[in-house]
Parts: sequence; C-alpha cells; structure tokens
Amino acid sequence: MKLIKKFLPVSVLILVLVADLSGCIPAQKAGLSDQQVASVTENILKALDQNNYPAFIHDFSPQMKSALTQAKFSQLQTMLFNASGNFLYMNKPSITNNQGYVIYRFPTKYADETVTVTITFVIGGQEVEGLYFDSANLRKISE
Repeated sequence: MKLIKKFLPVSVLILVLVADLSGCIPAQKAGLSDQQVASVTENILKALDQNNYPAFIHDFSPQMKSALTQAKFSQLQTMLFNASGNFLYMNKPSITNNQGYVIYRFPTKYADETVTVTITFVIGGQEVEGLYFDSANLRKISE
C-alpha cells in the first residue's frame, strides 16, 4: 500500500505530461503545401461563385466528382448565394487530423456573413475528398 501511495503521484504526473504533449504534435498535412491547399480552396470557392462547374470539380477525387453532380452543384451555389452572398476572402485555416484525413477549416468571409469552409484530403493526398460549408444562415435555411 505504501508503494502505491509513493508512485501514484508520479504516475499521475506522467499521464498529465503525456496527455499535454499529445496536443503539441502538429497535424499531418495533405500532399500539398499549405499555400497550395489555400489556392485549391480559393479556386473552388471562386468557381462556385462564378457558377463554373468544371473549375469547381477540377481538384476533386473521383468519388467527389461522382457525388457532386452538376445538379447538386447548382443547388449548392443557389443555397450558398441566398444564405451568405458572394465570396469575398478566406482567412488562415485551422488544421487537424481524423481517421487518416487532414481537415482544413477556413473562416471565409462572404458578403452577408462568415462561413466556415471545411476541405479534407487524405493525409499526403492531393485531391479534395470532402467539402463542407457551415454558417448561421446556412443552418437556418437547411432546417
């Protein structure tokens, strides 16, 4: 019992340090530089704003291209414009990893509000595997 009391504070300290250090490990990245990811994202948003489907899907994976048909693109373009207005600019993203993917979340300014644009790649990959938009106005019109 004395042995447990003696080592318990040390083991708790080690657990706290390990947990703290795990948060300091930088996220793994896509097979593109951060600037290239920002450029791909900006090109997608500009293509959406300009109703340019071929440019919109240019950097998508085959699965994304088949999932986001031209009809779905048009629906997304209309919904985003009605809820948020025209695309203006993006800010620096936060970067995380989840289940083999790198997730970039860009705070993005539109004419009527800020939209969080989330774009995902396979870690080390160069094709867009996911694209998500979130904002207060988008949530309201999706209800």
